[in-house]
Formats: sequence, C-alpha cells, structure tokens
Amino acid sequence: MASLRNLLSRLVLLGAFVSPSMACETFDPPPEGSLVGVTNGIMAREPDAPIVLALSETFERGSLRFKLVRAVMDADRNLLDEQSPPLPDEFRDTIVVAYDDKRPGDPEASFGGTVDVKGRFVTITPDKALGYAVPYLLLIEPGLKDLAGNVTIPRQRLPFSYALPAGGSTVFPTGYYYFLINVELLSTQIQAYVYMEVDPDTGIWRANFTNGNRLPALNSRPGCPSCSGSAPICALIPTPRCVAPSLKQEALEEFWDFLPEREPPDGYYFIANGFAKDQADGNIAVGTVPFLIDITIGTGAVRITAENTTMAAIFEPKNGRWVGSGSINSEVVKINGFGEDPTKGTVAAWSLTQDEVNQIEAFGYPIPTDLEWP
Repeated sequence: MASLRNLLSRLVLLGAFVSPSMACETFDPPPEGSLVGVTNGIMAREPDAPIVLALSETFERGSLRFKLVRAVMDADRNLLDEQSPPLPDEFRDTIVVAYDDKRPGDPEASFGGTVDVKGRFVTITPDKALGYAVPYLLLIEPGLKDLAGNVTIPRQRLPFSYALPAGGSTVFPTGYYYFLINVELLSTQIQAYVYMEVDPDTGIWRANFTNGNRLPALNSRPGCPSCSGSAPICALIPTPRCVAPSLKQEALEEFWDFLPEREPPDGYYFIANGFAKDQADGNIAVGTVPFLIDITIGTGAVRITAENTTMAAIFEPKNGRWVGSGSINSEVVKINGFGEDPTKGTVAAWSLTQDEVNQIEAFGYPIPTDLEWP
C-alpha cells in the first residue's frame, strides 16, 4: 500500500509539470497478455487442455514470440537465461513450448506443441499434458507490436500452475523438511523448518512450518569469523563470512545458516494441511487445502495475515533427498488489518536427514513437531 501511495504521489507531482499540450495526449500502450482461466496464478482448466493467451489488442503478425517454461528461478526471481552469467542450455531444458511467429516451421524457434492464432487470441496445445503442482511461466518476448506500431520492451511473465485436486497412495515420507518461499508482496522471503506427518494410504498430511532465522548461536561454529556491527551473524554457505540477519537465502544448501525460531518477537509458526499423490514418473505431487497464515513478528508487533493460501509443488528424488519446487498463492494479504490484494510466489524445498536435524537442534533450537493450531 505504501508503494502504491508513493507511486500516486509521484504521478500527481509529475502532472504538475506537464504542459497543457502534453496533458491532452493519449498514451497508447503496446499489447499486454493474460491467460484465460487463470486466477491469482491458478489455472482452472485441466493440464491436458489447451492454453489460451488473450492479448489486449490485435497484434502485428510476425512480431509474437513466446516460450512456455517451467519456472526455475533463483532467489531474485531470475530465470536461468537471466542470471549472470546466463545458462542458455539449462534454460532450454525448461522450455515446454516455444513459438516464433516469423519462424513457425523452424524446429529451433517453434517446437513442443501447436499454436493457433485468431485475432488477439492464441491457443497453445502442448505435445504432452502439463503437470499438477508444477510452476509454469508463459513468457512473451520483447518485440510484440500492435497495429499502431507500439512495441513491448520488457519480457512479460504470466505465471500459472494446476492445483492438485486430491491425494492418493504415496511414498512421500513423514519427517523433516526445509522450505524456501519467495513472495512477490514486498519481495518477502520466508525460510521455514517443517515437520510433516503423512498418511501413506490417503496422502493426507499436516505440517508445522516454523520460521528460520540467522541467530547469534551460529557464530560458535568452527570456521566462523568474528562478527559484529551491521553484519553480526556468521554464514558458512557458500563461503565463511559475516552477514546481516535479513540477508536473503540464495539456495537450499544455506539452510545450515538458519535456526528454527518459534517464539516471538522474531519467531513464528503456522499449520497447514494438504495431500500428496505419487505420479507415474516417480515424482510426487504435493498440494495444500486453503489455509490461513496469521503471524505477528518484530518488536513493533506487525501482524501479517494471508487468507486462503495454497501451495503446490512437485518433489523428485535426488541424491537421497526429496527435492521440491512449486508455487504459493494467497487471495488476500493484510498487514495490521489493512490490505486486500492477492499475492503469489515460488517455493523450493527438500527433505532433511535425521543427522541434519540433530546437528541443527544441537544449538538449542528444536524443530517443533506439534501439529496444533497456534
């Protein structure tokens, strides 16, 4: 809300300096895209149904380029080809469908499905059905032009995923996990140690998500430099250094630099319910029923509520762990009771071994396992 007010104030101030002739001009934006059937990032259609891209106006044929990709991003929400240095080969592996309106028959530019353009609507039918709980992005590449010659400059991102409708028999284990959640609202990052109980017959699970923080107890670890001042906490991953407690986590491997903290003013926890279901490819789809995040943090007692929150992820076995990636969506987010906007974000997670749990808890901060509401 504050950022919106600041933007409006700047626009009003700018208007005071606009000449009368400029004020009478009409701004004609380039085409913008939206996905039919998507509400707050959740696709209402089934994964095997065509995807329909609706553009805000008719576009100049030959100017449309898009890619439908799995949303593999770093902590700053950069895709693999947007990182420094970029990873073009790895990014190509995430592409499900690519289309270039200038090169529709070129297998290097257009592949993975069929595309039908009618006016301002583009129907995309992937060769293979998409998956439940997988975060996707439809990327409209720069250069899309309307009939008046107005051209898009930045890449447009249209995120979506398919909510898992129900659970089933699963090998997803009861145990400890670590979740890294990046939310668009205020560029918030949530680190959470999670204890989850799973019914292997029905896939129904219940979990305690406990806040992870960079705490002074970590400074006692071998290899830590002396830390104080504005960077008072030792971090060992990826290299030993002193950091501010608020420094964002870049990779799941950095969970060693966080401890579970449940109690206020800086700690919190929330409970979620969901379901898991084994997939034919050996992966596991994991989803939640809508749940409420209602937490109070900081000495200033800032209360954050996220209503009708859902998470969905695909977990796959890697190097002895279950490693997941997915999305999170909240219909309404309020700060101290104010606000009504939705938000969305990405989720990365993996399972923890009992030895890792023992090492973390040796600092005197146990990972809570009770599954009662706060």
